Amino acid sequence: MKKLCVALAQNELFAGLDHDTFSQFCSRVNMRLAWKGEVVANEGDESNGIGLVVTGQLAMQKYASNGDYVTLALLGPGDVFGEDLLFAPSRSWPLTIEAISNARIIMLTRDILLPLIRGNQELMENFAAFLSQRVHEQNRRITILSQRNLRQKITVYLLDLLDKQTEEEEREAGPGRRKSYVSTPAVELPVSKEVAARLLAMPRPSFSRELVRMEKDGLIRVSGRVIWLTDLERLEQGDADEDI
Repeated sequence: MKKLCVALAQNELFAGLDHDTFSQFCSRVNMRLAWKGEVVANEGDESNGIGLVVTGQLAMQKYASNGDYVTLALLGPGDVFGEDLLFAPSRSWPLTIEAISNARIIMLTRDILLPLIRGNQELMENFAAFLSQRVHEQNRRITILSQRNLRQKITVYLLDLLDKQTEEEEREAGPGRRKSYVSTPAVELPVSKEVAARLLAMPRPSFSRELVRMEKDGLIRVSGRVIWLTDLERLEQGDADEDI
């Protein structure tokens, strides 16, 4: 149980909870193992709470009737799923959640979590802040997917990765310390190119071909998962656009 309590304590949802409240809550939840390829939640099934990823990776998938699917998001350690259904009038999963590697998950049922949220101001504020951040992330994703062609989608995706990377580096540097800048910024894809293509709702070959075109146009340089933004100004200004 000690490992489970440590995992919960490190999650932003439970930051600042007093020891007694947290200990009582922690003792009532369990951790489960999801094997690679296992379906954690099926679209249409009723949700009974939220899940917290401790280790491994999950994918949020939307399937079509012909079996094709789009990867809407990836979840890793510290990520939470099902929070949007906790207070919703309809609690049916709107998508399928699958383990794409062996994963350990803490499932927090409604009967345990709701009384705790209602009775603890700090947890309620944490939950509201978490939902606000999730909406912000969804809006960023909508911005990416709403671009009119492949190059624009890839460009906005890479710039979004750069923004997130910069924000993380500045947090790690701490207040009062200046972040060091390099002449040619680079980002590392957090997933394989195949998964990145699915996240951008485009075929894997199209994603690879467009990266090659952008490299030939002097906009980027690709080395495995690392992508150097060799002409950041053109990428940011949208001058790199071409109709596809």
